[in-house]
Amino acid sequence: MIELMKRLAVVWSIVVAMAMTSNVTAAEARCPEVGFTVVEPHGTSETRPLRVGGDQTLFVRRESITRTSDIVEIKLRDDGGDDVSLLLKFTPLGTQRLHDATTNHFGRRIAFLFNDEVLNNVVWEGPYGLDAQGAQVSMRHGMHEARKLMKAIRGCTAATVSDRTP
Repeated sequence: MIELMKRLAVVWSIVVAMAMTSNVTAAEARCPEVGFTVVEPHGTSETRPLRVGGDQTLFVRRESITRTSDIVEIKLRDDGGDDVSLLLKFTPLGTQRLHDATTNHFGRRIAFLFNDEVLNNVVWEGPYGLDAQGAQVSMRHGMHEARKLMKAIRGCTAATVSDRTP
């Protein structure tokens, strides 16, 4: 009987450990990857292809400039109709990476991704980079996607998430 109790205790310990591990994995899996990345003109070993629309493919760098965990503030601004802007602020490290990726990189293409969906894709113009004031991602007809993003990242960052117009 004592041997059976020892075996049950071992099995129970394994089950509890597996349950705790799967909860951590599930929590991590629930958080989407949101952030900026560089778009390259051609595919390389450092890029991955993403479909945009029905017939266009973008080659985005595998290493993102910013990630969900870099977001410290995000606000949704209603621009009228179905148009919307996301107002973002990042950690100092995320801000520095974004600044370095944009400063003196006139003509560089930058995309803002929500998982593998391109929400915005622009060519950077001018010698000045993004700074600590943050970034704005404008999306025509993007209200549905923006609300979906706001809901998906709730609890995934240290961000103040607000879907109210500032």
